[in-house]
Amino acid sequence: MLVALALTVWAVYCTYDGLGPFLIYAQRPLIAGSVAGLITGNPLLGLLIGATLELAALGVYTYGGATIPDYQTGAIVGTALAASAAGGTSAQVAVGLGVGLPAAVLLSALDPVGKMVTTGLVHRADAYAADGNARGMAMIHWVSLIPWVAVRAIPTFLAALAASGGLVKDITEDIPTGFVNGMTLAGSLLPAVGFALLLGMMELRKYWYLLLIGFVGFAYLHLPVLGVALVGVAMAMLFVTFKREEPAVVPAAAETAEESTVDPRLTKQDLRRAYRRYFWSSQISWNYERMQALGFAYSMEPVLRRLYPDKADYTAGLQRHMQFFNTSVLVGGPLILGSTVALEEAGTPTSAASTKVALMGPLAGIGDTLVFALYNSIIFTMGASWALQGNWLGPVFAAVMVLVPYALIRRWQFGFAYREGKRLAGHLAAGALARVAQGATVLGFVVLGGFIPSIVKVVTTLTYRQTTTVQGQAVTQAVAIQDRLDELVPFLLPVLVTAGVYLLAAKARMRPIWIIAVVMVVGVALGWLGWFAPAGPAKS
Repeated sequence: MLVALALTVWAVYCTYDGLGPFLIYAQRPLIAGSVAGLITGNPLLGLLIGATLELAALGVYTYGGATIPDYQTGAIVGTALAASAAGGTSAQVAVGLGVGLPAAVLLSALDPVGKMVTTGLVHRADAYAADGNARGMAMIHWVSLIPWVAVRAIPTFLAALAASGGLVKDITEDIPTGFVNGMTLAGSLLPAVGFALLLGMMELRKYWYLLLIGFVGFAYLHLPVLGVALVGVAMAMLFVTFKREEPAVVPAAAETAEESTVDPRLTKQDLRRAYRRYFWSSQISWNYERMQALGFAYSMEPVLRRLYPDKADYTAGLQRHMQFFNTSVLVGGPLILGSTVALEEAGTPTSAASTKVALMGPLAGIGDTLVFALYNSIIFTMGASWALQGNWLGPVFAAVMVLVPYALIRRWQFGFAYREGKRLAGHLAAGALARVAQGATVLGFVVLGGFIPSIVKVVTTLTYRQTTTVQGQAVTQAVAIQDRLDELVPFLLPVLVTAGVYLLAAKARMRPIWIIAVVMVVGVALGWLGWFAPAGPAKS
């Protein structure tokens, strides 16, 4: 019982660490499995299972809120069950992997459940924001962590409690394969909801061709997302450089008036409170509809309380920052927070909101690519390779290389953006700020053009039969429809899914929660029938 409780507490922390502070990135299977080994009294077993699952999970991250196999729980559960198995270490590792991998896939079906519960809670936070009730918003923000951890902690506790009986393996065998396939497909389609909502907030009619440029770069030129982002940076610089309709500097009188609003009204304590809130809890209330919005509003609340003593202005500020927001938490989020704080202090809330919207897309693409796809992959590959040799340097190295750089870069971003945001607000004209925002918008569209086909995963497994005559004999061939679609337009289905969701939101005016329900039902049905899947079958 004590071991089961300890593993459950560890599962709770692993989930929280991947949503808030990213102290040691305990959500990764290398860290989760290694500590689970210590808890069960089998440190070597935890090292080996965690490292093996880590290598299987490299490059798999929850970009845009995508649902992926729950490798964290798989590593913990696999280690717990393997620790009670008979035989030597190699036999126990085999048991752990035999349970951990299917458990990771099966338990991923619970991930959308936790996220949908938080989607319902965010509407209660809206009501608190409208009333100017900061305590109510904070309560909803932290309570939203419960469904996130529950869908991981409960299976961990049950599996650890019944380790000797192989509970997770029995459950895996009893759940219909079609349901698991359907939930997996639905999870891969749900990021399209976030992309569609984001496009609805941007000037799609004006800049639609930029999406096409990003798509062509990814689908036809085979550029990685970072390469697409660099193309976007170049185009953004061209837009900012050549679009000179507005004056770059305000006249002297206007400049004086603008500078008079940039007073140091915020104290260092206000800034520290805003940053600490973001650092420790930026994503704990993440949901399909607004994603990181509640966490951002919770972080901004101390600043808004100081800047807007009038309740109406304060309430408007809370509601302003409860709008859709999603970006890279490690490289991008602190930068946007610092800039937003500075612009709010400068008395330009409209610029604060528009700049936030313009920056979150491109910084999400750049930040997630640099942090997750590049840096994390290198660090955790090195750590896993050492762990497979039974060397504890592996998980320790990975944890330290996450803790120190991530903490430093986030703190620097916030301070830099706050200082520069005040300077820009005081000395640049609204036209110049508009050009900067426009450049960020250009970059965002290009990056989204590459992100949509890379994150929304769906292919069709259907085939059709065609009969041809060869040397006078009729020959029937089975032709994969996906192959023909790839010849026509690569990644056509992810684009169509995102476009369909966008039409439901922008044209049909369907509420996001109903859109999510439609995507879930359609995904489960098509996945269960086997007509569509997140990826095609392996070709021999």
